[in-house]
Amino acid sequence: MHAGAGRKQFRQQGERVRLVAYHNKEAPLEQHWQQVLLEVMDTSPSAAGRAGLDLVAVLDVSTSMKGENLKKLKTAMKFIISKLDPTDRLSIVSFSDEATVQCPLRCMTRASQEELKDMVENGLKAGGNTNIADGLKVLAHRRHVGGRVGSIVLMSDGEQNRGGKAEEVDIMDNVAVYTFGFGAGEFSKVLGTIASKSQGGTFYFVKDGESLSEHFSQILAGLTSVVVQDLKLTVWDQPRHSKIDKVEAGGYHDPHAPADDRDGSVTVSFGELFSGEERKVIVHLLLPAVDRDEYRATTVLFAQCCIQGKYMCSPRDEHLRCDMRRTRTAMSPDAVKPEVKAELVRCGHTERLREVSKLQEKDMDRAKGKLKETERDLLDAERSNNNHPTVKNLRTELTLLLSLTVWKEFISFVVASWTSHYRQRVASRGSVQAVPFFVTPRMPLYRKQAADFDKNPNMALPSMEEDLKQEEEAAARQRPVTPDYRPRKQRIRRRDDDDEGDYFSGERSSSRRSCSGWLWRLLILLCTVLAIAVIIAGVVVFVVFLLYKPKMPRLVVSDARIVQLQYDQAGTIVYVQAFVTILAENNNSKADASFNGVDLALGFHGADVAFLRAAPFAVPPESSLPLRYNVVAAGRPLDPDGMRAMDEALKNGVVPLDLFGKARTRWKVGVFVNLRFWTRLHCRLRFFFPGNGTVMDADRRKCHSRSP
Repeated sequence: MHAGAGRKQFRQQGERVRLVAYHNKEAPLEQHWQQVLLEVMDTSPSAAGRAGLDLVAVLDVSTSMKGENLKKLKTAMKFIISKLDPTDRLSIVSFSDEATVQCPLRCMTRASQEELKDMVENGLKAGGNTNIADGLKVLAHRRHVGGRVGSIVLMSDGEQNRGGKAEEVDIMDNVAVYTFGFGAGEFSKVLGTIASKSQGGTFYFVKDGESLSEHFSQILAGLTSVVVQDLKLTVWDQPRHSKIDKVEAGGYHDPHAPADDRDGSVTVSFGELFSGEERKVIVHLLLPAVDRDEYRATTVLFAQCCIQGKYMCSPRDEHLRCDMRRTRTAMSPDAVKPEVKAELVRCGHTERLREVSKLQEKDMDRAKGKLKETERDLLDAERSNNNHPTVKNLRTELTLLLSLTVWKEFISFVVASWTSHYRQRVASRGSVQAVPFFVTPRMPLYRKQAADFDKNPNMALPSMEEDLKQEEEAAARQRPVTPDYRPRKQRIRRRDDDDEGDYFSGERSSSRRSCSGWLWRLLILLCTVLAIAVIIAGVVVFVVFLLYKPKMPRLVVSDARIVQLQYDQAGTIVYVQAFVTILAENNNSKADASFNGVDLALGFHGADVAFLRAAPFAVPPESSLPLRYNVVAAGRPLDPDGMRAMDEALKNGVVPLDLFGKARTRWKVGVFVNLRFWTRLHCRLRFFFPGNGTVMDADRRKCHSRSP
């Protein structure tokens, strides 16, 4: 009862996202809340056509970094330098007592790579205090170049003990800051705050002894695969049918922000999207009470994606519609789809992580008690057989969290988890593979390359082109038959297969979309013309009716009489003679009527006695034409039932004869309208015989033809 509504798909060249909705298909009649889950996903098979990267590495080279930590930092930086290509630019800033720009933004040509590797190896020396704020202030005068991916990677291993508060330093707009904490401690809160203030940034908790290269590789895999920039999602409610109460989108939108006064819409700005990455949004709708079941589903929410100011299709023209049918047999609104339930649990967990991240070491028990509320939500989801991957990953994450007994590790894990869920983006939680939340297809590949590079820093790493080729081959293996060449039977989509919900896709070519659009426009134009023609015709008919007041021509029996009837005991009508007069009436005041195909018959108890026919003729307006028949017939045998009926009729002195048949009429109404109808006659005439042979007046008055 809570399957997603029907599907929709729209395609446009150059756009690589798909919008999917999950929601209940039916809703109760009373006023209640409903939740709709919207997923925005990148559907590109690889990072081909990615935007160039402007990366600034802000590195801690204070005294605490001496030894193994500095060595791992240098190896990680060499890995980053080796992976970037001439499309990308890199700047390195180091800080201890104060910040030093080791090199400004430089294109990563082969020569630049070698120079920067040498600078990292020989120019980064540990010593002094930790002044994170100064390292960030160096970037204050820089401006982000539109069309490129601007990001900052900040790495530190300890508390700031020099300079101002780093979390209060203003960062450039539209630039994500990814912070890496080498080791556990309260300083994780500062790094987490810096990351969460930027658009899309997360905090990476790196345990002592862990490879820094592998942690760096994850964010590098994302930053070098940005295929969608300035991504926005706009939703509208349906006045009188629904009202948006709040929109939950993590760190991308204030859930209590008011809707746009102009059209009641709410817009969520996501910024950049890595290849294979997705964003989830929960829309809370208030559905008003209705007094009866709805025959058809009603749209309660519209959704539309926009990329770099360009809608995937015209706003409010073609967009994703979420439909629900109001019925008294609907299940409780609490019975949501597994995808919606899993996301609601994750959102609740995110809020609890945020609250716990503000606690102190003395509040360890309180913090774990707060997180156990997530465990209750997970148990509720698991009892309903919810095997969604989000539920499983949350269970893994919560188990790891509650198993930690040292506050420093616990709070670092909490901050990393919170920023990851807050931004719906990957972040390390101590170990690089601790919890597989928000991992994109490229990240495992880069993580393996980083692990190999740690073992042999002099090895040659695959180029970006080789990475792209490997990704495309992997995508081809996962989808061996493309939709364009799939056999017809495999291309048929089942109408009842709604597990994926409604979706909006921008992954195909524009030619089919353009053709389909023109066909729809042509169809709409034709329907409009036909509708106008029907309306005009209706008006004309109505006016003609008022002016001419048309009436159907008909056949009316005006007189009938049996002259002679001879019947023998063998059951045969030996001889019968009758006079029948039928009037062909035309009661129209301004139109002639013509009759043709007049074919009538007299019968007795199912046996035809005589046939009455006439050649075509016309009747002037408001007049009639008599058809006088002298009916003579002989030798008509009757069946046993007919014999008994005739004996009874002669005994009672009333002989019934059936008159039946049809005639085709034609007459004009006005100048253009030419009407043709069949008029049909079927009545029983009772004659006084033996007697005077006349027909009963009641039968004669009722005997006239009718048109359908």
